[in-house]
Amino acid sequence: MRAKRRNSKSGQIKLLSVKVQSQQAKRERLRWLRPLAALALAIVAIITVCWQGGAFALNRLVYENESFSVKQLDYRTDGIITVDQLKKWAGVRSGDNLLKLDLLRIKRDIELAPRVRAASVERYLPDTLQVRVAERVPMAQVWAWQRDGAGETDYDCVRLQLDETGHVMTPIDGHSVVAPEDQAEWSLPVVSGIDLGKLKTLAPGRPVGLPKLRAALGLIGEFRRSPLAGTVDLRVIDLSQPRILRVTTGDGGQVDLSTEHLARQFNRWARIRAHGQKFGLAIETVDLSVTNNVPVRWMLSPSIAEDMKRGRKVARK
Repeated sequence: MRAKRRNSKSGQIKLLSVKVQSQQAKRERLRWLRPLAALALAIVAIITVCWQGGAFALNRLVYENESFSVKQLDYRTDGIITVDQLKKWAGVRSGDNLLKLDLLRIKRDIELAPRVRAASVERYLPDTLQVRVAERVPMAQVWAWQRDGAGETDYDCVRLQLDETGHVMTPIDGHSVVAPEDQAEWSLPVVSGIDLGKLKTLAPGRPVGLPKLRAALGLIGEFRRSPLAGTVDLRVIDLSQPRILRVTTGDGGQVDLSTEHLARQFNRWARIRAHGQKFGLAIETVDLSVTNNVPVRWMLSPSIAEDMKRGRKVARK
């Protein structure tokens, strides 16, 4: 019995010593955690104060500083778009904070205009915003059907323009250009003979996906590099004929061209035209899509025909 009592007492002593040791360990951990928590709170407080103070200082010294207000708006373009139109697209006013401007947003908004090929926006401290614009140059025009917004089946006939890459544009409003638009762009060659369903796919701001329409643009580009440039006026390019581009000139002549070897065909056209001019004749029709025995129909030169009309009127008087 005495042995049992001694064992139970020793067991109780061991249990009490374990409890004391665990309580001491907890106190030790708490003693280390308190300064760590205080340090963490202090760091958070310092970061918050620095953040708020930095934001306040940034606003006061930079974003609300009148020294960085926009005073000079330098807009330039290599085309005919007016400075007022560029300012409208950019959305920047005199007095706005130069450092607060979103240059990428300004660049994006200007380039959203189909007529704009590229734009660059830079700021020069303390008060200058510089905008440079490169415009697309229209090469041809197309009359197409587009929805007028009133309904799914309602379409309007509108005039669209195409640059050398086939990018579709809408003509710029007359108030937004430096020079009168109708002096040059109304005289651009008209591309006709496109299927009505394909015409509806033409959308401003997007490139054309019609191979034959791209061939017509290639024809215009090659024509401008040929001996005929400046002497013959391209009026209409008809795409309705298969494998042929039918050109109507300013004097009423009709010329059929193949989509291949355009430079050679233009040189032959120039030689045939020069031959007819020796006799006061102009080309009425010619088929240059054939390689041999080119069929040509002649007509009296428009200038000579006009002189003859005037002579008849004088004789009648």
